[in-house]
This record gives sequence, C-alpha cells and structure tokens, in this order.
Amino acid sequence: MMIEPRNGLVLRYSYLWARQYDRREESGRKDRPACVQIIVSGGEAGTIVALFPITSQASSDAGSALEIPETEARRIGLALPAWIIVDEWNLDNLATSAHIGDARPLGTFSAAFMQRVRKAAAARIRARRYRSISRR
Repeated sequence: MMIEPRNGLVLRYSYLWARQYDRREESGRKDRPACVQIIVSGGEAGTIVALFPITSQASSDAGSALEIPETEARRIGLALPAWIIVDEWNLDNLATSAHIGDARPLGTFSAAFMQRVRKAAAARIRARRYRSISRR
C-alpha cells in the first residue's frame, strides 16, 4: 500500500529516538503514532518527510512538546493525555521505509493544529535545540 505523504498524517512508525541513535541503536523499540509534519524534499529519490513522535509521557522541557487537544486526539483515536514532540524527528521516505508499522494511516490532524506544531518546531530550529535522525 502506497502512503501519500501529507502534513498532519498520523501513522504507526518504529520511531528511533535521538537517545537511542546516540547509543548506536538502529531501530525503534516499538511502533508508535508519528505525525508527518514537513515534506522535506521530493524528486527522483522520492519524498522525504519529517516524522514527529507522539507520546503519552509529558516532557520536562516545556518547549519540546505540545499537548494534543482532546478533539485532535479523538480524530486519530489516541488515548489522552498525549503530546507531539517538536524538538526531534525522523527523516524517512514513506514509499520505501522499512519502519512503518502499518500502512493504514490512523488519521489526520487539523490544519490549525498542524500550524501550531510547525510554529513550535520552527522555534526549536531557530534556537538550535532540535535533533533530526535520518532513517533513509
């Protein structure tokens, strides 16, 4: 099944946390919901997207995550509380990725919520307080 990348799409993904990458781990420990946020590039090599992890654990760093509103969580079928991490992401090609847990998307976040996510991630990038892990 081909996944058409679009901002706000949520799917199950074997997310590799930066701390796991730093320990030279090569795969995530479990499939978790992850949100396609930024389409980084396209072309012959395929479309590379940034996948932001979704977690049930609050972050101790206030700027690193956004709490997912109840209406957005219901749209995707997420249990509450839930946060989307905005200071780290995996870069991957959804057409060729071996890290997708299930090709059937869980749903899509609203454009308004995704705008909040984009602004929060951009602030972390400007502050140089982010990690980007390539999975391609």
